[in-house]
Amino acid sequence: MIIVGTGGLSRDILSFIPHEEVFFYDDNKTGLFERYKILGTINDLCRTQTNDTIYLGIGSVGDNSVRNRIYEKLTRAGLMVSPLIFPSKICHGVKIGNNVVINLNCEIHHDCTIGSNCVLSPQVVMCGAVELSDNVFVGAGTIIVQGVKVGKNSIIGAGAVVLKDIEPNSVYYGNPAKFIRKI
Repeated sequence: MIIVGTGGLSRDILSFIPHEEVFFYDDNKTGLFERYKILGTINDLCRTQTNDTIYLGIGSVGDNSVRNRIYEKLTRAGLMVSPLIFPSKICHGVKIGNNVVINLNCEIHHDCTIGSNCVLSPQVVMCGAVELSDNVFVGAGTIIVQGVKVGKNSIIGAGAVVLKDIEPNSVYYGNPAKFIRKI
């Protein structure tokens, strides 16, 4: 298994995904991470062209840009990056895009769609037929009710209860979720 990045999300990956041989790549660190050797930079990984599944251990809090840039670099090099889905409940008919993180204890109910480059923080609940467009960040403990559509590049703050569609490039939070500002 190859993990790109040595942040807190990498520690989480190590605790939830069975592993025997783990290799790390990180542009900002060398030596060891959690007793595993850091083999080099992301460019080094792109040059080695391995067939292993790669996980992005790079978290994001409201800004997916670093993880997205690294994902694009790896996929351009022909490497496969796996969506990162921690133990959660995912029902039938759910569609998940590329470069997605679904954190602990989320509930994704029937026929939901999660676009590419999305992050769901812990304990997010998406009721049936919710649609998240690309590059959406959903804060911890958020509830999105059935049929809601969330526009591209939006941020939903922790603990929000989303009852209506969210426009693209917007920040919403609260119970019920309210528009805060444009991005």
